[in-house]
Amino acid sequence: MKKGNNNKFIIFLAIFAVSLFFSLTHIAAKEAVMKLSPWAVAMFRFITGSLTLFILMKLTGKRVELEPVDRWRFVTLAFLAVPVNQITFLTGIHYTPASHPALMYATTPAWVLLLAIWLRVEKLRWWKSAGIALAMIGVAILFAGELLSFRRENVFGDLLILVAVLSWSLYTALGKPIVERYGSLETTFLVITFGMFLYLPFGLIPALRADYSQTDATVWLAILYIGVFASGIAYYLWYWLLERIRPSQVAIVTCTQPPFTALLAWLIFGTVPTYHLLFSGVIVLTGVFLMVGYGGTKRGIGEA
Repeated sequence: MKKGNNNKFIIFLAIFAVSLFFSLTHIAAKEAVMKLSPWAVAMFRFITGSLTLFILMKLTGKRVELEPVDRWRFVTLAFLAVPVNQITFLTGIHYTPASHPALMYATTPAWVLLLAIWLRVEKLRWWKSAGIALAMIGVAILFAGELLSFRRENVFGDLLILVAVLSWSLYTALGKPIVERYGSLETTFLVITFGMFLYLPFGLIPALRADYSQTDATVWLAILYIGVFASGIAYYLWYWLLERIRPSQVAIVTCTQPPFTALLAWLIFGTVPTYHLLFSGVIVLTGVFLMVGYGGTKRGIGEA
């Protein structure tokens, strides 16, 4: 019992770290893309992320021997996580209000659960549906005023963001058997490195043609943060969690990011939050604790 409680504490600590790193990424990315092309930012982000993971591999003494049968599986994961996710996201945010991506990414756990059931990686349980519903309701409360702002002129951008959400959801669901076979750090390193090379045909020319005259130390620090802590450590922790708990339990972390980002914006920029933030945070956390606390840890494929 003690060991189980200790394991859950470590799981929740990892969930907190992932949520913190990704939430701060929203703030850092906004600073970076205001002065540099988003395409260039993404390229530098994944180069830095790949280098970070390479250093972690060296420090931990880990090596990975890729089985020939799994090569295309890794390429598929890399394609979903980097080119597809980043291109649709970076293009979509130009055609839709800033609140829409946060709202749509909050649907990730629902998509992951559906995909995981379809792929026979998970089974449907009442506490999964309830936890995901609570978390999504919590995010909806935070953006209560934005739920009615989906207009015809935003359809193109919203569809691109939906593709980004679906690609990340599929990346999570498909990654479960791979990460259990190869390990979280090894899998993340290969995925991000393959993804970096797959992104180069799309990002290299924009990066070379980008206007760097407005960039300063703040921009490069923001890119460094995104590369090291988002594409490096947070992506690794995402798969570290996936190695230990169900895909839908990992995916519910995305629902914690909108209230967490709003809280950080208050602490960093002094942006006064509304009462929606308190209610949102409580409901989202209730959903997370129900999903992970009640559901517990299951590592095997197809386990409840």
